Amino acid sequence: MEKSFKFKHIENNLLKLLGLILGSQNILKYIYYINSNNPLSESDVEISLLESGNIILTPFDPTTLSEESIRVFLNPLEGSFNSLLPISDLTFLIDIILPVNKWLIEGMGQIRCFRLADEISQLLDQQKAMGMTESEITKFRIYKVDDKYAGMSLWIKVNSSAMKGLR
Repeated sequence: MEKSFKFKHIENNLLKLLGLILGSQNILKYIYYINSNNPLSESDVEISLLESGNIILTPFDPTTLSEESIRVFLNPLEGSFNSLLPISDLTFLIDIILPVNKWLIEGMGQIRCFRLADEISQLLDQQKAMGMTESEITKFRIYKVDDKYAGMSLWIKVNSSAMKGLR
């Protein structure tokens, strides 16, 4: 009897997403240089933002928030195995959470979470970055966590192999 691979590639796609983000100095600079008026002009980020807790591979957790840092949460949100094709529809969620007083990049007239979302979009949207076909950012949402923090969520749709024999 052949085995099912419905969950085989979810973790692999998450790691591909993580690798793309960690490989983008622009994204790392927007996350790391929270007090800079021009993050992209700063030197390359040499520390691991995964190890420092700026990038977290779990669903959003408000207990990890800090008034002096941005938190980016990456995780699979949902999946559907109902396709007639041997692929699954996966949705990954990226939550970008930052202090409200750091929402704007002073002197630049830019909104920090939109700068991050734009950089992520350039890496992923309509690109064969993960899964079997082009990934797609399907929606976003802005929200307030509390009086100190606000966030933006990005939904990323990925098609991945899910059936036996497509390992």
